[in-house]
Amino acid sequence: MASDSTAQGSAIGIMGAGAIGLYVGGMLAQGGARVAFAARGRTLEALGRGLSVSRYDGFKAELKPGRYAAGSAPVLADCDIILFCTKSGDTEAAARDLVASIKPGATVISLQNGVGNVDVLQSVLPGHQVVAGTVPFNVARLSPNAVHCAMEGAVLVGPSDASARLAALARPSGLKLEMRADFEAVQWGKLLLNLNNGLNVLSGLPLRRQFEDPGYRHVLAMAMEELLAALDAAGIRATGATRTNPRLIPKVLRLPTWLFRIVARQQLRMDDTARSSSWDDLQAGRAPETRFLNGAVAVLAGRHGRTAPVNELICRLVDEAFAEGRSPRLPGETLLELARRAKT
Repeated sequence: MASDSTAQGSAIGIMGAGAIGLYVGGMLAQGGARVAFAARGRTLEALGRGLSVSRYDGFKAELKPGRYAAGSAPVLADCDIILFCTKSGDTEAAARDLVASIKPGATVISLQNGVGNVDVLQSVLPGHQVVAGTVPFNVARLSPNAVHCAMEGAVLVGPSDASARLAALARPSGLKLEMRADFEAVQWGKLLLNLNNGLNVLSGLPLRRQFEDPGYRHVLAMAMEELLAALDAAGIRATGATRTNPRLIPKVLRLPTWLFRIVARQQLRMDDTARSSSWDDLQAGRAPETRFLNGAVAVLAGRHGRTAPVNELICRLVDEAFAEGRSPRLPGETLLELARRAKT
């Protein structure tokens, strides 16, 4: 385990200055860590004016540009730990951008959605340790240089010396970070939660309002059950990225709304800014990440002689929404009827 003095000597790089990258990097920087952001375009320009990070509990920090570094990939050249926060579809290209700049011996920690990113990073950066991680809470992008954590949660990372150093740096910042030895199972548990990202695009609603609708909850339960069945067929274990047992989540989602509010009150501790990262992608005109989420369920199911028609439906509808550049705002009951038809 690293001492705090050893940790303070570590520079942290953020590859992918989206909502998650800016929030995690901003929190570490306000806690005293040396942080560098690899950014471009509007984000890089905005970081030249400062960075605002806030939280659902009222916390807010305004960081001046002198509290961190920002630039293209070479700005990460002195970083001992690089937090990889790009979209899954950008992993390989971003890793290749990093090849010429990454410090020998630097550790890369993936904080990305989906599964498979660690394998991609290891193939492009073979001389570096790559550690799996995930962020199971919501962060909203309020502007190019302002992010807001809309709900409670901890950054989860696999065990490594770099993870221990990162945990030491996180302590004074107030950023919650936990090391988990069972990280492959955690990743599948996080993917279970991420199956809602596409549904948030289709609903067009803030997450809290979406979860008030039993139609959306039932469709999410159906999508989750397809993943759990595929995991069983593959002999893969999933564990909770949150405190809830993954096997219980579909059952909780199907409860009457009044009872769901009581049982899931901890998970509903979010404010009205909370949206999925896929919603943010739609607003920004980026490519959808759904094929790495719901699409990964369909691929896993197919490999083991099963089908995942609800997840395939979500992928198709999200692709159509992104092609049109707007949410279809499908009512929950309408989406549930489409999902039931897909299952027949």
